[in-house]
Amino acid sequence: MQVGLKTTSLTTSTPAAGRGGIDAPQTIGRPAAPEVITPRSAFPESALLSRRPMRYNVQLNQQLTAVQQADSYLAQTETQLLQLRQSSLRGDAAPQANALQKHLQRRSQLSGGTIDRHLTATLEQKSTVNFTLPGSEKLLSQPDGETLVFCLGGRQREMTAVSLPEEATPRQTLTRLNVGLGRLGIHARQTAGGQLMFSVDESRWERVSQQLTVRGEGRHYPGDAFTLLAPQAEAASSDEVVALATRRERESQLKLQTTLEHITGQRSRLRQQQDRVASRINDMATVYSPAQAQEISRGLGAALANSGNSYGDLSRALGAQANVRLATVKNLLG
Repeated sequence: MQVGLKTTSLTTSTPAAGRGGIDAPQTIGRPAAPEVITPRSAFPESALLSRRPMRYNVQLNQQLTAVQQADSYLAQTETQLLQLRQSSLRGDAAPQANALQKHLQRRSQLSGGTIDRHLTATLEQKSTVNFTLPGSEKLLSQPDGETLVFCLGGRQREMTAVSLPEEATPRQTLTRLNVGLGRLGIHARQTAGGQLMFSVDESRWERVSQQLTVRGEGRHYPGDAFTLLAPQAEAASSDEVVALATRRERESQLKLQTTLEHITGQRSRLRQQQDRVASRINDMATVYSPAQAQEISRGLGAALANSGNSYGDLSRALGAQANVRLATVKNLLG
């Protein structure tokens, strides 16, 4: 790397506000400036992301967006549940129930995929749907040895084959199922009660629930044609809450209260996540005010301009650059 140094003059530009500071060499005095206390919100408002998309790195931007979307959706859901409960006590819950139902149906869109069917925040993983396949338990209890061909229809047809060995253990059968069904995005497991349970990404659930077929060899499934399966999704809070809220029975009201407490717990977890993200943002905060950074840059420029071709001064300047913190460099490049 070549570094050019002009001894006659050195022009400096005004540094952009909001960037990290650089420690100046010891020969440059830091100017005294009155302490300015700038009010700062506890968490970045959503407008920051649209006005200055490169303010933070990509990973931090994703965390900010996910936390904000999840908390916003849960807050709206909590408000609508409380309003629905009050309406049901007055006997006019139908309009509010319809509004809540539409709100829950748009959960994936409004929350950006950060809230699952159980109204639980899933910030770092995709929301999944757990389901069962009627009659699939015999694959574990009666391993007769059969080759199954699963087909997932739709715009792009997908097929996979699973060869089940004779006298296989449940663990071996699960391994074979996961190798084959994994190509369709489906995962199989055995519950503590011995039930065969499957899971799939929620974005693929509608397709799996309507267009999953299988063809066997006449043992567990017919071999002459594909059989349409009927996946049954497990009950979810988002599916039950509307029906529960429109009833006035004690059991229904207790279940609704449990759902509200669950949402409160999830929002508490999100606030902890907000604190962690805010801590990362504080670590990236600007050390100098804009006026201080501008004055220091002028002083550094003057010192380098008056130093001639002194190798020592140039070495110290380069050393100061080399010792800048990584977060400061990211802010400057941002």
